Amino acid sequence: MKIDVTKLKTYQVNKIHFNDKVDLSEYLLTDYRINDVRDIMVDGNITINEEDELELSARLTGVMILKDDITLEPVEYNFDTNIEENVDDNQYIIDITDILWQNILVEVPSKVRKTNEEVTLSGDGWRVISEDKYKEEREKQNNPFANLGELLKTKEDK
Repeated sequence: MKIDVTKLKTYQVNKIHFNDKVDLSEYLLTDYRINDVRDIMVDGNITINEEDELELSARLTGVMILKDDITLEPVEYNFDTNIEENVDDNQYIIDITDILWQNILVEVPSKVRKTNEEVTLSGDGWRVISEDKYKEEREKQNNPFANLGELLKTKEDK
Protein backbone atom coordinates (compact mmCIF):
# COMPACT_ATOMS: atom_id res chain seq x y z
CA MET A 1 0.00 0.00 0.00
CA LYS A 2 1.71 3.12 -1.23
CA ILE A 3 0.88 6.51 0.24
CA ASP A 4 1.91 9.90 -1.16
CA VAL A 5 3.17 12.04 1.73
CA THR A 6 4.25 15.06 -0.35
CA LYS A 7 1.58 17.38 1.12
CA LEU A 8 2.50 16.26 4.62
CA LYS A 9 6.23 16.85 4.14
CA THR A 10 5.63 20.27 2.63
CA TYR A 11 3.33 21.15 5.57
CA GLN A 12 0.24 21.67 3.40
CA VAL A 13 -1.71 19.26 5.65
CA ASN A 14 -1.07 18.04 9.19
CA LYS A 15 -2.18 14.42 8.62
CA ILE A 16 -3.00 11.99 5.84
CA HIS A 17 -5.92 9.66 6.51
CA PHE A 18 -6.38 6.33 4.71
CA ASN A 19 -8.98 3.58 4.93
CA ASP A 20 -8.55 0.80 2.43
CA LYS A 21 -8.66 -2.92 1.76
CA VAL A 22 -5.19 -4.46 1.39
CA ASP A 23 -4.08 -7.46 -0.66
CA LEU A 24 -1.17 -9.28 0.97
CA SER A 25 -1.46 -12.58 -0.91
CA GLU A 26 2.05 -12.17 -2.36
CA TYR A 27 3.51 -12.48 1.14
CA LEU A 28 1.89 -15.88 1.78
CA LEU A 29 4.75 -17.71 0.09
CA THR A 30 7.18 -16.43 2.74
CA ASP A 31 5.39 -17.92 5.79
CA TYR A 32 4.41 -21.56 6.14
CA ARG A 33 2.11 -20.98 9.15
CA ILE A 34 -0.46 -18.90 7.28
CA ASN A 35 -2.45 -20.59 4.50
CA ASP A 36 -4.40 -17.51 3.46
CA VAL A 37 -5.43 -14.00 4.53
CA ARG A 38 -8.78 -12.39 3.79
CA ASP A 39 -10.69 -9.17 4.31
CA ILE A 40 -7.67 -7.18 5.47
CA MET A 41 -8.66 -3.60 6.21
CA VAL A 42 -6.37 -0.83 7.36
CA ASP A 43 -7.66 2.46 8.77
CA GLY A 44 -5.17 5.02 9.94
CA ASN A 45 -3.24 8.25 9.73
CA ILE A 46 0.26 9.42 8.95
CA THR A 47 1.42 12.51 10.79
CA ILE A 48 4.65 14.35 11.50
CA ASN A 49 5.77 14.20 15.13
CA GLU A 50 7.83 16.70 17.13
CA GLU A 51 11.13 15.35 15.73
CA ASP A 52 9.91 15.84 12.11
CA GLU A 53 9.57 12.08 11.60
CA LEU A 54 6.66 10.43 9.87
CA GLU A 55 4.52 8.49 12.31
CA LEU A 56 2.07 5.78 11.28
CA SER A 57 -0.95 5.14 13.49
CA ALA A 58 -3.43 2.55 12.18
CA ARG A 59 -5.86 -0.23 13.00
CA LEU A 60 -5.43 -3.47 11.05
CA THR A 61 -8.20 -6.10 10.91
CA GLY A 62 -8.78 -9.26 8.92
CA VAL A 63 -8.95 -13.03 8.87
CA MET A 64 -6.06 -15.49 8.74
CA ILE A 65 -6.51 -19.09 7.63
CA LEU A 66 -4.17 -21.21 9.75
CA LYS A 67 -3.56 -24.94 10.16
CA ASP A 68 -4.88 -26.81 13.20
CA ASP A 69 -1.84 -27.95 15.21
CA ILE A 70 -2.98 -31.57 15.35
CA THR A 71 -5.34 -32.28 12.46
CA LEU A 72 -3.91 -29.71 9.99
CA GLU A 73 -7.47 -28.67 9.09
CA PRO A 74 -7.99 -25.01 8.13
CA VAL A 75 -8.93 -22.70 11.00
CA GLU A 76 -10.18 -19.12 10.62
CA TYR A 77 -8.56 -16.68 13.04
CA ASN A 78 -9.80 -13.09 13.25
CA PHE A 79 -7.21 -10.49 14.15
CA ASP A 80 -7.50 -6.87 15.17
CA THR A 81 -4.35 -4.95 16.01
CA ASN A 82 -3.19 -1.38 16.41
CA ILE A 83 0.00 -0.12 14.79
CA GLU A 84 2.14 2.74 16.11
CA GLU A 85 5.41 3.08 14.19
CA ASN A 86 7.81 5.62 12.76
CA VAL A 87 8.12 5.37 8.99
CA ASP A 88 11.16 5.93 6.80
CA ASP A 89 10.70 9.48 5.59
CA ASN A 90 13.40 9.72 2.91
CA GLN A 91 10.85 9.51 0.10
CA TYR A 92 7.65 11.27 -0.88
CA ILE A 93 5.81 8.02 -1.58
CA ILE A 94 6.06 5.43 1.17
CA ASP A 95 5.06 1.78 1.03
CA ILE A 96 3.60 0.48 4.32
CA THR A 97 2.88 -3.04 3.03
CA ASP A 98 5.88 -4.56 4.84
CA ILE A 99 4.84 -2.92 8.10
CA LEU A 100 1.32 -4.32 7.73
CA TRP A 101 2.61 -7.85 7.02
CA GLN A 102 4.99 -7.76 10.00
CA ASN A 103 2.12 -6.78 12.28
CA ILE A 104 0.01 -9.66 10.94
CA LEU A 105 2.86 -12.09 11.67
CA VAL A 106 2.98 -10.86 15.26
CA GLU A 107 -0.71 -11.77 15.61
CA VAL A 108 -0.25 -15.45 14.63
CA PRO A 109 -1.13 -17.45 17.76
CA SER A 110 1.35 -20.00 19.10
CA LYS A 111 -1.35 -22.66 19.46
CA VAL A 112 -4.08 -23.16 16.86
CA ARG A 113 -6.99 -25.50 17.54
CA LYS A 114 -10.24 -25.81 15.65
CA THR A 115 -12.14 -27.00 18.74
CA ASN A 116 -11.46 -27.11 22.45
CA GLU A 117 -12.14 -30.84 22.57
CA GLU A 118 -9.32 -33.03 23.76
CA VAL A 119 -8.10 -35.15 20.88
CA THR A 120 -6.92 -38.66 21.62
CA LEU A 121 -4.23 -39.78 19.26
CA SER A 122 -2.67 -43.20 19.51
CA GLY A 123 -0.90 -45.82 17.50
CA ASP A 124 0.93 -49.10 17.93
CA GLY A 125 2.56 -48.76 21.35
CA TRP A 126 2.13 -44.99 21.70
CA ARG A 127 -0.49 -42.38 22.59
CA VAL A 128 -0.68 -38.64 23.09
CA ILE A 129 -1.93 -37.49 26.51
CA SER A 130 -2.14 -34.17 28.31
CA GLU A 131 0.48 -33.05 30.81
CA ASP A 132 -2.02 -33.39 33.68
CA LYS A 133 -2.95 -36.94 32.71
CA TYR A 134 0.76 -37.82 32.46
CA LYS A 135 1.43 -36.51 35.96
CA GLU A 136 -1.59 -38.38 37.32
CA GLU A 137 -0.47 -41.68 35.79
CA ARG A 138 3.12 -41.07 36.89
CA GLU A 139 2.04 -40.55 40.51
CA LYS A 140 0.11 -43.82 40.45
CA GLN A 141 3.09 -45.72 39.08
CA ASN A 142 5.60 -44.33 41.58
CA ASN A 143 3.35 -44.53 44.63
CA PRO A 144 3.79 -47.86 46.45
CA PHE A 145 0.55 -47.21 48.36
CA ALA A 146 -1.57 -46.49 45.24
CA ASN A 147 -3.36 -49.87 45.43
CA LEU A 148 -3.81 -49.76 49.22
CA GLY A 149 -7.23 -48.12 48.93
CA GLU A 150 -8.52 -50.93 46.74
CA LEU A 151 -7.19 -53.57 49.16
CA LEU A 152 -8.89 -51.89 52.11
CA LYS A 153 -12.20 -51.77 50.22
CA THR A 154 -12.09 -55.48 49.48
CA LYS A 155 -11.33 -56.31 53.16
CA GLU A 156 -14.22 -54.14 54.35
CA ASP A 157 -16.59 -55.81 51.89
CA LYS A 158 -15.80 -59.26 53.37
